Amino acid sequence: SGFTHLGLVIIGLAVIVIGVAGWRVWEANHKDSTSSSELTMVQADGLEACRDEPLFDHIPMALEDFRAFRPLGFVSIPIHIFGAKNSNFAINLPDEHVSGLRVDFPGDAVVTSLVSTSSSSGDGYQITFYPCQEFKSYLTHLGTISDRLKAEFDKADKDCQDFVFDSSGTTTKCTAIMNLKVSSGEQAGTNDGFGGVDWGAVDFRISAEYVVPSHYDGDYPHYTSPVLYLRDDLKTKMLDKLGSWDGEVERTVEPRVGSLDQDIKGTAQGNWFVGDKNFYNSQDFSPFLALLHDYIDPTQPEFSMGTSVSGLTSGVYSFTVSSSGQNNRDFKDVKPDGKVYCYDTWLSGRSSGHVNLSTPTGVILLKVPDDLSLLVEHQTGSCDTVRSMTASATTFTR
Repeated sequence: SGFTHLGLVIIGLAVIVIGVAGWRVWEANHKDSTSSSELTMVQADGLEACRDEPLFDHIPMALEDFRAFRPLGFVSIPIHIFGAKNSNFAINLPDEHVSGLRVDFPGDAVVTSLVSTSSSSGDGYQITFYPCQEFKSYLTHLGTISDRLKAEFDKADKDCQDFVFDSSGTTTKCTAIMNLKVSSGEQAGTNDGFGGVDWGAVDFRISAEYVVPSHYDGDYPHYTSPVLYLRDDLKTKMLDKLGSWDGEVERTVEPRVGSLDQDIKGTAQGNWFVGDKNFYNSQDFSPFLALLHDYIDPTQPEFSMGTSVSGLTSGVYSFTVSSSGQNNRDFKDVKPDGKVYCYDTWLSGRSSGHVNLSTPTGVILLKVPDDLSLLVEHQTGSCDTVRSMTASATTFTR
């Protein structure tokens, strides 16, 4: 929210122009945020327990107002090195800036927090709300909020922080904790005119397995798709909208809503941290690495590469998979067997999900010493000539 054209950032598995200012506002919106399940459950105290029935009976945006609803697990550099935890109403192409489209609450709920970000490039809002005790949802990248929400926000006590990003000025983030009942279909706000509106969901009744759970914040294992909690007739309509950011490719593979947790213990597949930084203690995700699969076609493996491997720039790399040997294997086949695995059959153009692919020169080498570590190195040459790693390899950890 509050984006300008001071620069370019890749959003999702596609090129969506939001600008450097947009990345800075996003960063401020997420700095020092608390998302432990313990705190959020306290904030939601007083709500009824969740029942085994649809939580939402309203789609937040009119179907004709968005191109597609991006499934879970899309990546964007540098925001989402790991697959995205939320889905996204994809609205604008890179050269479009349609704003003012209505965004509603999907069901009866209680708003527990409202965050504003304000800078020279504009204002933006993030709303967190609970339909029941064990379920949190949120809407982000709103350019405006409703008059009712604005009045509540203005009179609430706020915790405000300033973030200075070089010469472009100061971004102010203000958080208001509240307890405001809202109704299904009530307007929450409008979109901000850039990439789209995020809709996220956290269900504390379910839990995904990550290799080292302590490296993730309290919400992380519980992220899910809000589409699954819609009334059946509305769910069917949204399943038909699940696809690439430009609306050109539909996801047809189950689960249709996408997949976030791709960790497979004892293999190279999944999320990798570096040094002492992880998802629990750092807001800077750019050094990390994810070895995952495309959010539209889960048979297509992708390196979601950060900044930690010498000789490689941040970007998304994909390759033609081999089903045997030690060259160009799918990540789930790379195991702690003492072998070095090599990659050089690089693809160019766009992925199945229409993300622009980077095409590195030379090879990427992988080795899994044990269940909790991964060695990665870039070298010149091809897999026919390169077979060993050097001391220059970067060590990643689970």
